[in-house]
Amino acid sequence: MKVIGKHFTTNAEGKQFTTLHISEEFEQYYQNADAGRGCLGQKASTIYVGDFDCDDIKIGSEIDISYGKAVSTKNGIYQPIKDISIINQNK
Repeated sequence: MKVIGKHFTTNAEGKQFTTLHISEEFEQYYQNADAGRGCLGQKASTIYVGDFDCDDIKIGSEIDISYGKAVSTKNGIYQPIKDISIINQNK
């Protein structure tokens, strides 16, 4: 997935929380002409990464996100981010 934007907020204690805006290829499910489905371009989405350190992630970087074990909460299922790997850094 390619980083196309970063949004962050800083709380009163100085802790930064980040949301990454990414683009990636559509899943194969959406590319099925026999079923009347198709897509053009790339899918854009956002991933809230919380206080994960994103200082080294630049716009245009190719990244891979690994998730930890899913946890059930009163608000639904939460799957914490275990690691963000930079595959190709935009120069």
